[in-house]
Amino acid sequence: MSRILEKLADQHEERMINVLYRLENDVIREVTRATKGQLVSQRIALQLQPQLKKAIEKSFLNEADLIINQEYNKIAKEVLDNFGKLNIPKKFKSLSAVDLQTINSLKYQSFSGFEDIAERFLKVINDEVYQSTIAGRPFEDMVGNIRSHINGVYKQSNVTEINELVDFVNQNKFDSAKKLQVQDAIKKLHTQYASDRAGNNLRKYAGQIAHDSVMQFHGQFTVAKAKEAGIDKFSYTGTLVRDSREFCGRMLNRILTEKQIREIWNNQSWAGKSTGDPFIVRGGYRCRHTWIPTIDETIDEIPKEPEVVETPPPTPQPRATIPDVPIGFLLNRGSDDVKKAFDDDFNSQLTDQQKIIVGKFDKPKTIRNGKDGHYYSPEKRLVAELDAKHDGGIKSYVISHEYGHHIDYETSGRNLAWSATNKEFKQAIADDRKAFKGRDYSGKYVIDNKELDKLYDKLGSIQVIEKYSKVNPERLLTSYETTVVKANGYAEISDIVDALAYGKFQRKYNTYGHGISYYKRFGMEQKEIFANLFAIRHDKKAYDLAKSFIPNTVKEFEKRLDQLEKQ
Repeated sequence: MSRILEKLADQHEERMINVLYRLENDVIREVTRATKGQLVSQRIALQLQPQLKKAIEKSFLNEADLIINQEYNKIAKEVLDNFGKLNIPKKFKSLSAVDLQTINSLKYQSFSGFEDIAERFLKVINDEVYQSTIAGRPFEDMVGNIRSHINGVYKQSNVTEINELVDFVNQNKFDSAKKLQVQDAIKKLHTQYASDRAGNNLRKYAGQIAHDSVMQFHGQFTVAKAKEAGIDKFSYTGTLVRDSREFCGRMLNRILTEKQIREIWNNQSWAGKSTGDPFIVRGGYRCRHTWIPTIDETIDEIPKEPEVVETPPPTPQPRATIPDVPIGFLLNRGSDDVKKAFDDDFNSQLTDQQKIIVGKFDKPKTIRNGKDGHYYSPEKRLVAELDAKHDGGIKSYVISHEYGHHIDYETSGRNLAWSATNKEFKQAIADDRKAFKGRDYSGKYVIDNKELDKLYDKLGSIQVIEKYSKVNPERLLTSYETTVVKANGYAEISDIVDALAYGKFQRKYNTYGHGISYYKRFGMEQKEIFANLFAIRHDKKAYDLAKSFIPNTVKEFEKRLDQLEKQ
């Protein structure tokens, strides 16, 4: 994707988002005027429809019309500039009468997309007024719902901090230097305030169509000009970012014929693939790659789809020869069934060796079944949630993690954790950290961002999590972007990497970890790495991956377990 296209796509998305705030106020003004703040008649919804349609046309559709008629000529110029670089007859490097007709037809088609979503949300808003009247919903609640249908979690609010967060996102969304701060603000809007109950909203679709219309207009006009010039080869161009589709990574910079390209679209599938013409939809929604005509003699082979390896079901584990170790009786509350379930969950997270170790040493004084997992060493109090899950339904090994902290303290012979004071363990962590590319900075060895990118890609990816009401499964309570790890135990490995990165890994990728301020305290990186290794020791896949990251540390950890088993 050229810088011009990228800039236009971002500018158009920003303009459409900004105009939605005017639309939000216009719609609320019309509803308030018609109802006088009282929902007394169902006929109001029908009477409002012409005024609401006029408001949408005046702001939303008028802005779309201005963008398409004024800005899309720049896209056409970008296409002609590309053709100007090719060794082809001069007549194909300028606009013809047919080209002008094509451009006008494509502009009309682009505007139709904006009209479709405007019509859809006009009905949504009318339905909200009608249903609110029938249900006797308070007027203020209806207004809040209408705002959510238009701008989602970014709606205007009476809460000052919400407005400040929304303003920050809107002002800095397209500033790459503030990407992390924007992500944090968005997450806070979704999680702390959870103010978007409408799910899909006009802002979401308007932003997407503003972006995709630029790319689709470019793709359609490009292929039309290529056919006119008799060009049959295209290069898949653009840049890769951390969340680029795997398909786009395989296709980048490849030169293929139109026949090859259509063969790929007809026979291959990938995450995020959209239906439609390959020159228009490219990798899928919000794809930032384009097909650029070329007269290069080289033609690449069609890239093969990555082979999907069927993972065989795990081999049933033989019954343990070491009996389970009970800790459920230490729960401060809970039925016998809960205590039994707690024991089962805990022991499922242990190897036989760990069971022996747990049985040898004094247990915590108190255990609580709670979501705020932690271990408080002065009181020997352990808090962990029964059958805990991470986002995406991934199993959390929080009980064995917190018990790992207990073992770390209980076996040291003093008030400090063994991991924080053992020279060999600390040196092993330092050696493993330096095995990654990085540099010394203010007395610390800092791992390069590219190395952290590689580690993150092995562990998980950013996904949108949606939470629905248990009473009404169709009602979206909240949605937010966060990391979903690829397998059980990978959240614990993410925590290990965060310790190696002094907390920067969590902040950079919105993933599992303890953060920068936490690791400024003495011994925290060593204690967390020990506890996480203790948590995943029973999980071969996760443990082997951690071992590939920190082999020296794992070696010292295993030596420690051997010592404790023999005591």
